[in-house]
Amino acid sequence: MENKRNYQKLAYWVPYLVFALVIILVMNSQLRHHITIIVGDGYFHFTRIYDAAQQIRTHNFSYFQMNWGFDQSGRMVNAVYGPMFAYLMGFLLLLSGSWFKFQILTGFLISFAAAAGMYQLMKKVNNNLFVDTLVSLVYLCQISWWNQGATFGSISAMMLPYVLLVAVRMIQNWQKPISWLQLGLTMSIVAQIHLMSTLLFTIMLIPFAIAGFCHTDNKKAMIYNFLGAVGITLVLTANVWGALIYFHLHDVMANPIETNMAISAVGWANMSELFWGLAIFQIIYVLFHLRESLLNNIVTLTGTIFLVISTNLMPWNAIQTAYPVLRSTFQVPRRLMIEAIPLLLLGAGITIKFMVQRDHNDVGTWCAFLIVMLLVGFNSKLTVNNFYTNTSIQSTMPMQYEARANNNGKIFYYRNVPAPDYLPQVKNISGTKKAALYEQDVIKRQYQFEHLVLPGGRLELKWFSPKISKVKLPIVMYRDSHLIVNNHVVKHPNRNEIGVPTVNQVKGKNKAILSFQAPNWWQPLLWIVSLSWLLIICLALYNRLRHC
Repeated sequence: MENKRNYQKLAYWVPYLVFALVIILVMNSQLRHHITIIVGDGYFHFTRIYDAAQQIRTHNFSYFQMNWGFDQSGRMVNAVYGPMFAYLMGFLLLLSGSWFKFQILTGFLISFAAAAGMYQLMKKVNNNLFVDTLVSLVYLCQISWWNQGATFGSISAMMLPYVLLVAVRMIQNWQKPISWLQLGLTMSIVAQIHLMSTLLFTIMLIPFAIAGFCHTDNKKAMIYNFLGAVGITLVLTANVWGALIYFHLHDVMANPIETNMAISAVGWANMSELFWGLAIFQIIYVLFHLRESLLNNIVTLTGTIFLVISTNLMPWNAIQTAYPVLRSTFQVPRRLMIEAIPLLLLGAGITIKFMVQRDHNDVGTWCAFLIVMLLVGFNSKLTVNNFYTNTSIQSTMPMQYEARANNNGKIFYYRNVPAPDYLPQVKNISGTKKAALYEQDVIKRQYQFEHLVLPGGRLELKWFSPKISKVKLPIVMYRDSHLIVNNHVVKHPNRNEIGVPTVNQVKGKNKAILSFQAPNWWQPLLWIVSLSWLLIICLALYNRLRHC
């Protein structure tokens, strides 16, 4: 009996230890060389995380105006882009002590959470230790990694298995398809991290909700639980949608930079032949076994829809021509592959269960296939990490010294990208033009001014002028931004297309102070959101302890 208990404890922890080992092995080259990889969206997210970290460090909070990140230009990004997640990551940056340690820590945690979530999901539908672990590892090696580009695709991939746990419940538990606390809390966390993921995950849940509603005998209870979840989500995310509505109606922000959707769609070469083979087999299997499992049918159908839409099988050239706004809002069709991968892997896990029930010899064949798929994916991740590590050694060594030594903003001197996202929409110009103006008027001119962050979230600029003239300040102003120059309020500053103001300067020393006047209802709203989170977390912990 004692041996059996020890075996069960070992079996419980082994998958998680394997996940940790695989992640460390993939990051081995980066760990050995102490390299911080900043590619892709790395600068965009690192600078907004740095701003949140500085607010925490100095206890000088500014929810809207960013006084440390984005070239100390007073931009507003975190308020509409994962605000609470930015503060969490900022806290981890302070805790880590250096950018290198921060990237290793967060890269490990995000990848581990993704694998652990997939494993919990697989246990719901298969409950075979070896198969569940293999499928989770395959998932880990198919998704984006935070330390290989710092894209939010990796964050979405981390969250998806936990959202799918909600989806699976809708099919498996017809007595209570929806837990208002589980659904509301899960979607609230997603919304506090990434709004686009919230929209896509909501769409993904629709087929599961319809099936659960059609089969449950407690339709009225399901509706009440759904409405309760929606209500909780609206309260817990009021800071997110409140800021979005405010800027949409009162102070329009620019969309992110436009992309060519046809080029950013998934092609055959973007995924391994083994993944395509698994996807095709899974689709064919379900078509020939429609009566076997409702859950498998819905999972595979939903995954197939996301898969097809994410690829160049869709006429994305025609779509972006007809609806050009999608180029700067939806941007990249390949983001839908983030939903397709776990859905199809989940479907494969269900298929394996039924095939093994009919013929136990099938488990060996499936395990061999999954092991090969895992090795190919692992080698791909290892190659990418080695490539970025070696490239960073060759091209960014001054920045690497700073990244190893501290967690301050000096790394942005060596790595700066003129991202135009969420700049003021003064005039409707292209994202490329906005980026060029921002680089010209802010990035290249910021070091001509002395920046100081004042109490109350205000930003002070000082500079010296040899004569009386006009000057462009390397800051951006929104409609409710407030500017004081040399102790005089500038009521209607002359702003260019991206909100950079031109003001009068005097001969000698000059001083400007930028602040943002948030609406009167904002502070009470933040208190409501904060207290609601505290209450819901306490309730979730109470329910967890009660069922232990």
